[in-house]
Amino acid sequence: APAARVREALMAMLADPRGRWILADHREARSEYALTAVLGESARNVRVDRTFVDEAGVRWIIDYKVSRHEGGSREAFLDRECERYTPQLTAYGQAFRAFDARPIRLALYFPLLAVMRDWPYEAGGDA
Repeated sequence: APAARVREALMAMLADPRGRWILADHREARSEYALTAVLGESARNVRVDRTFVDEAGVRWIIDYKVSRHEGGSREAFLDRECERYTPQLTAYGQAFRAFDARPIRLALYFPLLAVMRDWPYEAGGDA
């Protein structure tokens, strides 16, 4: 059931130091943050799972993925997930860049695997 998976993911996140860091009380922290931005030729509504500004002044944009890895290479699975979601996270970076000039890091966090993959947002190109 979806509710059971959400509970499992939250418990895993709280057990993981990286998960606790993501949920900590950071500057400008927002969860399920909705904004509308002009991306390309049209306005687009986006909803960011988690965003905040860290101690170094970097804006983080984090998308949670409750996917399970079953069989095959775990690293290959994570690489595929990053490739699959980079366009979505890049759009989030573009939306924030419209009003935030700070460095931006994009991230996928997999609470059930206790893994986070992150990379810098680069304006005008793919991450």
